Amino acid sequence: MRLLRKSIAVVLIGGLVIAIAVALPLLPVYGEGGARRDVVLHERERNASIMNMLYLVEFEATQAGTPTSREQTIELLDKLVIPTLESLGKDGKVRAGGIAGGTLAGAFVVGAKSKDEVTELVRALPAWGIMQWKVTPLETFAHRADLEKKVVQELRTQK
Repeated sequence: MRLLRKSIAVVLIGGLVIAIAVALPLLPVYGEGGARRDVVLHERERNASIMNMLYLVEFEATQAGTPTSREQTIELLDKLVIPTLESLGKDGKVRAGGIAGGTLAGAFVVGAKSKDEVTELVRALPAWGIMQWKVTPLETFAHRADLEKKVVQELRTQK
C-alpha cells in the first residue's frame, strides 16, 4: 500500500513538474510586448531546443539508503540529501522540480545536450547512490507542433 502511494506521488509530481515547466514560459504571452515579442520568444525556444533537449528526471530513495539509527539519519541527511537538494535548487540547467510532500521521491526537468550530460549531472549529486533514478527525454511543445503540422500538410496533399 505504501509503495502504491509512493508510485502515485512520483507520477503526480512528474505531471506537475511538466505542467510547471511548460506553463512558466507561457506566462509572458499574456503580459506586455504583444505579438512581436511572442514571435521572438518562439524563435528563441526553437533555437534552444536545437542545442538543448528537455529531460524529465524522476528519483526515489531506495531501501538500501534507509538509516537504522539516529546518527545514521543525521549523517545521511547532512552529507547526502541536503547537499543534493541544494545543488538541484541552484543548478541553472534544472528548469523546475520538487519533492513529493512527506516522501523522499521527486522529479525535475533539466535542459541538456544529451542523455549522457544528464547522467553526468545525476552521478555528480551526493545522493545519487541512495536513489533510484529514471531519465526520460521530452519533446518541446513547439517541436511537436511543427512535426504535427508536417503530418497535416502531407495528409492534405494525399487527397
